[in-house]
Amino acid sequence: MPIFTTRIVCLMTYSVLVLYAALAASLSSASDSEAILQQLAELHKEIKALRREVGELRQAVTAMHRSTVATPTSPPPPPVTVTVRLDNNPLLGNRQAAVGIAEFSDYQCPFCRRFHEQTFARMKTTYIDTGKVQYLFRDFPLNFHQEAKGAAIAANCAGQQGAYWDMHHALFTHQHRLGASLYEELATTLNLDVQAFQTCLQEPAQAQEIEDDLAYGQRLGVRGTPNFFVGLVEDGQLVEARQITGAQPWSVFEQVIEAFLQ
Repeated sequence: MPIFTTRIVCLMTYSVLVLYAALAASLSSASDSEAILQQLAELHKEIKALRREVGELRQAVTAMHRSTVATPTSPPPPPVTVTVRLDNNPLLGNRQAAVGIAEFSDYQCPFCRRFHEQTFARMKTTYIDTGKVQYLFRDFPLNFHQEAKGAAIAANCAGQQGAYWDMHHALFTHQHRLGASLYEELATTLNLDVQAFQTCLQEPAQAQEIEDDLAYGQRLGVRGTPNFFVGLVEDGQLVEARQITGAQPWSVFEQVIEAFLQ
């Protein structure tokens, strides 16, 4: 029996003893038998009330104990999943892979750079280069990163000449230098047609494509970068995709990817 219940019973017992003492005093001094019988009757009622209260308290404590011990823990809710269009965004890896990853990222975001420096290389070796996963990149330039949108346009313009991923990696490597002079320098280093590259940078359609990616990411619930969706590839989209927010450690990506590969 819990200690607080024991204390209550002790108090009740003490009360009974007090009543008996009062009765004894009455018996030693009273001559009226009717008064003695009345006190006995009252004492009997008190004892019955005490017994009833103790019984009710025991039942309440037992019910509480059973509820605490026997009630199973509610299972966690299933993870929220979404469907993500692949569209015609830059894709790396096996286009026939059953599992896909869509990254929404910002070239000026330090956390995005950290992901590419610390996690992406291992992901590429383990899943992309082995043909298990196809990797999609979508732009999500944050409005307080002044060079992020221009860098995204530069990567897409390099992509028109078959050098998207080379430019992509170079932009993260030289993140501290983002700007027009860097884009021209990288275009030269990558042996691009610099004049065509410069013309592409000014095309309104390029800026609109970045805005479309940004708006689509917002509709999916993306609020910051980097942000990832991992899911099964069906009919040009990721289905049952799970969201991973931030530059999470390798173990987080591995767990989610392996769950889809099984």
